[in-house]
Amino acid sequence: MYFSSVKFYMKNILNISRLALLISVFLCIATGLQAQQQVELTQNLFNILSYNPGYAGHRNAISATGTFRRQWVGFGSTKEVVNSDGTTEKATTASPMTVIGSVDAFIRPLHGGVGLSVTNDQIGLFNNTLVNLGYAYQINFAGGGRMGIGAQVQFENIVLDQSGLIWGDEGDPIAGQMANEGNDFMVDCNFGIYYSKPNSFFGGISAYNLVATQGKSTLYKNVRSFNVHGGYEIRFPANPTFKLVPSVLVKTDLASFQVDAGVLAYFKNMFWLGANYRINDGLGIIAGMMWKDFMLGYSYDITMSKMALGGSWGSHEVVLSYSFKFERDKGKITQKNTRYL
Repeated sequence: MYFSSVKFYMKNILNISRLALLISVFLCIATGLQAQQQVELTQNLFNILSYNPGYAGHRNAISATGTFRRQWVGFGSTKEVVNSDGTTEKATTASPMTVIGSVDAFIRPLHGGVGLSVTNDQIGLFNNTLVNLGYAYQINFAGGGRMGIGAQVQFENIVLDQSGLIWGDEGDPIAGQMANEGNDFMVDCNFGIYYSKPNSFFGGISAYNLVATQGKSTLYKNVRSFNVHGGYEIRFPANPTFKLVPSVLVKTDLASFQVDAGVLAYFKNMFWLGANYRINDGLGIIAGMMWKDFMLGYSYDITMSKMALGGSWGSHEVVLSYSFKFERDKGKITQKNTRYL
């Protein structure tokens, strides 16, 4: 009994070391971090479908998730520019706001899952609405492992509020290229692979904006980007009601990187508390609970970047999810709650 416990803890220490090494490598290369086009989420473990199409149907269930994020609350200012002729122009910045609604379901005849997500992202002078429709083929492996290979078609409506633009006295050559309505409709595609094994490793890779389309009216251009993410569930035989889940998410367009590293502590799979650190941005405190088929999570990000000098009071994020599945038992259909990781 003693030797089996030692073996268990040594195995967990080895897996944690591997994950820590992976995080360290990412942190070393991520020295010039910049903002990415993909949405920023502190509770990324509960929104995997938003950055990996291979996750659709992975839980073998029907799941609906809603997310609201208000970033850098209090950040915003109005800048007034006085031209040489005495006239003035104003431009206003405001804190970004993101709303996401998604649903995915495993469909047995299709041997995989379908997923739909709608995102409204208001950042700066842009108000972007994205609709992602995708399918992921799910493959089961011996030992309980499962891999999803998925693709999405992405429809985007890009709106630019040109009233907030300041062109200056001499104007700007780009101004002549932009239509007055400041609206574009664009189509792109995404691809991803996701793998998980119960009570063990989970993670995947994905590529977004593969076509890298560009709008004509707003000159908005999609940047091809890539995601790498992973984590590990650590359980303790002496205390089976408790587990730790460290994880890392890296987003890159090969010119800049964004790294999120975090850990969640679960109690009875019903309550959790944790933290997420985003390099050159801030520290997020996460708390949540699960009741029957519902999951509620909240996070508050403490701004640690120069955004704090602009009046940022931090970022708020709320996630609400409903997930269930149907299982057949002796000819009867029963409903059963599914896991979230």
